[in-house]
Amino acid sequence: MEKLNASVFLKVVETGSFKRAADILGYTQAGISYIINAMEEECGLKLFYREYGGVRLTPEGSTLLPYIRNVADEEHYLEEAINDIKGLDSGTVRVSTFSSVYIHWLPGIIRDFKESFPNVNIEIVSYDEDRENEEMIYSRQVDCGFMAAPPASADIEFFELMKEPLMVVMSEDHPMASRKTFPRSKIGDYPYIMMTYDKHDFNALIFTDGIKPQTAFTVDNDYAAIAMASKGLGICISPKIQLNDMPFPITYMEFSPSLKRTIGIGTRSLKGSTKAAREFIRTARRWVRANV
Repeated sequence: MEKLNASVFLKVVETGSFKRAADILGYTQAGISYIINAMEEECGLKLFYREYGGVRLTPEGSTLLPYIRNVADEEHYLEEAINDIKGLDSGTVRVSTFSSVYIHWLPGIIRDFKESFPNVNIEIVSYDEDRENEEMIYSRQVDCGFMAAPPASADIEFFELMKEPLMVVMSEDHPMASRKTFPRSKIGDYPYIMMTYDKHDFNALIFTDGIKPQTAFTVDNDYAAIAMASKGLGICISPKIQLNDMPFPITYMEFSPSLKRTIGIGTRSLKGSTKAAREFIRTARRWVRANV
């Protein structure tokens, strides 16, 4: 299957729309439709249901999806191997990340990388659950990815970037606002604003020894939780990096004893990575050492 077909197929799956895929890839909607129709004719299978407002995979398309993804991945690594031989004058690095690193670190890392390798493209996907980032790295859908904990899989090489404190966030008039630290034993004494990914990332660290949260709200956005905390609707937990330049009137402090998460960058194999990916990982490590 041609590379063009594989990349177009995956972009249509990702966007659920011929039009959005065309806009991203720089083709006309008719061009995308022609490519998908040609794929279906070549395969002798219907791959997408065309519906009002978008498209979705047929069962046959879903069955072929991992194979088509493998085709795209292998072609990506072949292309990058060619670029390695020629030198880093072109190529692509695919990176997964999560929101706080995306906002506060990646712009600086990308700037430094682009200064050295201006013609290498960077594709970024963002997930706020480590298991999704880990799966992207493990399955080689990305070349490398930022993670908020060491990977469960021993097949991923993980490079620690920093130990980041978890902070308790509250309104400026909260009864605990004048303290320098927040005793972990007190976390269950106040209404709690839980973020959906807390269930995986934070709860195992915080709610132990019989301590249970008084969950007042569950939200899926960091800034929404912090905004609610600023209005006295409860306390929430946030990584320290997320609180830089926060526009809300809040108070925050570390736990006592301190609780930290480990932020790092991982890849399936540094030795087996493309030169562009290796240079991106080196740039990320240098940038964090110099700026965090």
